[in-house]
Amino acid sequence: MKRIFTIIAFACITLFAFSQNIPAGMRMELTEVEENNNEYSIFTYKDQDGTFGYYMSLGHVYHLLEIIRDDVTDMSLDHIEETCLWLGANPEEALATIEALLEMLDKPEGTTAEYPCRISTGAGRLGDSSTAFCFVVKRLLQGKRLCFHFQVRNHTAEADLTKSAIKSLRWNFNLYQKMHPNG
Repeated sequence: MKRIFTIIAFACITLFAFSQNIPAGMRMELTEVEENNNEYSIFTYKDQDGTFGYYMSLGHVYHLLEIIRDDVTDMSLDHIEETCLWLGANPEEALATIEALLEMLDKPEGTTAEYPCRISTGAGRLGDSSTAFCFVVKRLLQGKRLCFHFQVRNHTAEADLTKSAIKSLRWNFNLYQKMHPNG
């Protein structure tokens, strides 16, 4: 009996040790929210040089071709442009950046800010550092939101972030931190 308990204890310790070290070049999703065909998420990422950080994905899905049929599953051909805002190197910095985004929504329409970001290169990897330009805008019948503009290859892409999406991400991030206080 002691032997079985010892084996299980060592297996759990090994599992917990491996779960703390994510491999370089791989995202670990912490929370995700979908709103109006936009997907937002908060994740951690470790670069090849060992630099670790928290990011917020402002991915935007473009449906290039969508086929809907009754007899087979739905199919679509999508194109995703994604920029990832740098939130910070630790959970406290990440939460402070999320709070700053919420506070920005209380500022007058036309207020601008710049945020460090990285463009996704595909397969969950992040490219070089860049800058996302953020504007407080008010869309007709949609209310106030943050509009991010970022360069992707030869064109400028944009993604909107609403107050409800930011609050949902903040709530989910806080919940994740409570469930994983050392992670």
